[in-house]
Amino acid sequence: MLSAFARLFLDAVAPRRCAGCDAVSDRSICTDCETSMHALPVPAVRRLRQGSGFAAFEFVGPVRAALHRSKYGGDRQALSELAAMTASRLLGPRLFTPDAVVAVPLGPRRRRQRGYNQAEIIASVIAEARDIPVFDDLVRIRDTPPQSARDEATRRGNVAGAFAWAGGALDGAYVWLVDDVLTTGATVEAGAATLAAAGASLIDVVVVAAVS
Repeated sequence: MLSAFARLFLDAVAPRRCAGCDAVSDRSICTDCETSMHALPVPAVRRLRQGSGFAAFEFVGPVRAALHRSKYGGDRQALSELAAMTASRLLGPRLFTPDAVVAVPLGPRRRRQRGYNQAEIIASVIAEARDIPVFDDLVRIRDTPPQSARDEATRRGNVAGAFAWAGGALDGAYVWLVDDVLTTGATVEAGAATLAAAGASLIDVVVVAAVS
């Protein structure tokens, strides 16, 4: 933890900036960006092969900027704030409480590069909001190239067979599979198929944002 003096010194020479708009801010996501984020409509539920996909925000504007900084710029606090907003927007009557939350895992190489798995942070905040356990037994058994520049068919081939379940049988459990962004759904559907093979009866996907 930084001392109060060290924090003041750092703020003077390198002021903290909002992850959504890059304005100087004493918060990771400034009040203006938070207000504009909450003004965005909640995206429609998306049907997936194993269940449904629920996103708190559209992947636009300050949401997109904050997720990008969280994912590639190491801003864990902004990611935690986005996850808390996701919990408040989604985890009301729209979703029944699951038996467990599972984060989409990163491969070892990408985790070393980033220093953390953004999906794990989101999953932990959401799980705490509902007082439910996080299972960390979904593992990525091979590194895959980034999905961002690929079309849907290539994305599905890229992640086919990329996951395995290292835990016990899920025995009919209802699981939320958590990630940061839902694009084509290829990655989360590959992960959900692995959870289904391990015995989960229903897997819904919960993300911060969805690409329309």
